[in-house]
Amino acid sequence: MLGGDPVIFLVGSIFLIPALLVAIPAHELGHAVAAVMMGDPSPRNRGYFRRQPRVFFNVYGVIAAFLANVTWGSPVPVNEYRLDGIGRKVAYALGGPLANLVVAIVFGVLLRLLAATGGLANPTTFRQDPLGLAATICYGIFFLNLSTFAFQLLPVPGLDGWRVVEALFRSRNPRFFFNVAANTQTIWMVAILVVLFAPLLLHFSVLDAAVAIFFQPASTGILGQCAGYVVLHPCLV
Repeated sequence: MLGGDPVIFLVGSIFLIPALLVAIPAHELGHAVAAVMMGDPSPRNRGYFRRQPRVFFNVYGVIAAFLANVTWGSPVPVNEYRLDGIGRKVAYALGGPLANLVVAIVFGVLLRLLAATGGLANPTTFRQDPLGLAATICYGIFFLNLSTFAFQLLPVPGLDGWRVVEALFRSRNPRFFFNVAANTQTIWMVAILVVLFAPLLLHFSVLDAAVAIFFQPASTGILGQCAGYVVLHPCLV
């Protein structure tokens, strides 16, 4: 499933569709559950748990899933004033990534069972038979959830990792975090340029290296191996 072949990319993108339908709702519902548990009933009161799945999706997050193998959804509506205290803010921020991690663990275990039952030496390898197709779909779901978990933990404004940093340190330097919030769009533009041009100029993928920080140990622990998916190869040698 790995490689630069456009046919492989197309096949890999097709198998990302069910993964996308799982990863984004899992992430956003993780935030919603965390918010309710931390004392903010807003997601429940607004019927967030009963809404159609399409409310979870963000067009840019969907595009990113196919082009970069990381994704995000539309933010959960919360009342941040109810999430008072560092602990509650951190718990809310981590709710989404942890939900993706749980899904990755479930499908990682399923992959290992498929490998043991069907003799699949490598469940990330595409095979044109029912068991091979099942393993490929499971791996797509495993990978996108784990890559979303790892990506969202990065301390970049707009991601959950930055929410954790902000919860821990905003009271010490509120002006700094205010300025960062005001320039989030510029920061993202610079980050995208770095991700696009670093491999061309430096022969080094910044996105791979960043996601690998969390992806590689988690994948190795769950699946017993670390592997990429079409575009993203977060397994540093």
